[in-house]
Amino acid sequence: MTPLLPSPKHYLQNLITMTSSDSKRLWRRAVKEHFQCTCIYCGETYEFKELTLDHVKPRSKGGQDLTTNVVCACRKCNADKGSSNWREWMRKVFGFQPLRELIIQQHIIKGT
Repeated sequence: MTPLLPSPKHYLQNLITMTSSDSKRLWRRAVKEHFQCTCIYCGETYEFKELTLDHVKPRSKGGQDLTTNVVCACRKCNADKGSSNWREWMRKVFGFQPLRELIIQQHIIKGT
């Protein structure tokens, strides 16, 4: 199971002295660390700079910029998924992947 994201209090203390771009960079880093620099879709591990953040529910379909709607994804998977439903796309490309699907489901449920 993936580790939990660092406590929001940890970041709130730093946000007071940070610029908006600094806080975004820290948030993006925390998401990548949460997923251990592993693409949630293909399961491959990458360097920080090689990873992107993907909205599980695409912004074009009402998805928000919330930690519970954002996962770590490689550039290829992020581009290929586009605005598709994450589960339908994953099953079409990778087949049934119960562990990765469970990790995503648990991640997004935290926000409901």
